[in-house]
Amino acid sequence: MNNRRKKHLVDSSVQGALVRRILLHWLMFLALTLVMLPAWQLISSGDIFRPFSVLVAESWTRTAPVFLALVAMMPLFAWDTVKFSHRFAGPMYRFRKTLQELAAHGEAPMVKLRNGDFWQEVADDFNAVLERLASDENDASSDETDVLACAGCGDPTSEA
Repeated sequence: MNNRRKKHLVDSSVQGALVRRILLHWLMFLALTLVMLPAWQLISSGDIFRPFSVLVAESWTRTAPVFLALVAMMPLFAWDTVKFSHRFAGPMYRFRKTLQELAAHGEAPMVKLRNGDFWQEVADDFNAVLERLASDENDASSDETDVLACAGCGDPTSEA
């Protein structure tokens, strides 16, 4: 099966929520770090009477490259989150489409997931249900054919 996805977002509501959440966490981390570094510098220096603005300026000059690298990495984290979420959003999309097909037409193709996708066992169980439904349908149509074939047999309870 082709492992390349055609869409960047398979389920935009789920994947968008994940990206928003990871970006929010990342921004909270950066904000907390911006507050903690001058505080840590103040505590570790022992000079509690230095102006806070001096501590912030010194902290910034020491850590600016790290902060810039962290900010530059934010889009990479967001993209990786989207790519990773394909491993569970993609299978859910397939299950949903297969259920829609089953509801509309009474039958559906087996679910095949990509290598590395989550919920392979669920797909196996889902396919077992599809097989059972197909088997039950075949049994029912076979019984129907038997009944129709015997329609001309007459009433078995009547006397000959």
